[in-house]
Amino acid sequence: DVPLDKDYTVFVQLLNAAGQLVAQYDGQPIFGYFPTSQWPANQIIPDRLELFLPVDLPSGKYTVIAGMYDLNTLERLKRSEVDQDFVSLTMVEIQ
Repeated sequence: DVPLDKDYTVFVQLLNAAGQLVAQYDGQPIFGYFPTSQWPANQIIPDRLELFLPVDLPSGKYTVIAGMYDLNTLERLKRSEVDQDFVSLTMVEIQ
């Protein structure tokens, strides 16, 4: 594997059961202190963020996904092993 050649923006989204976007976070990794163009290849770079939920969000099961995109073109970074431009992180139940 090779290092990333661009500085990508991270997105995390909360999707309802119908796959519709209900909450989203977009931002630079590590609050802009460690751009993706500086990441070493084959390293896991931990990051922490807050996803604010709408106050009127209905109870139910939701999926959390994440990915990266080029802020200049809005083109998402594709995963090489599958034809997807995001990773499913987890399912959560909100009551």
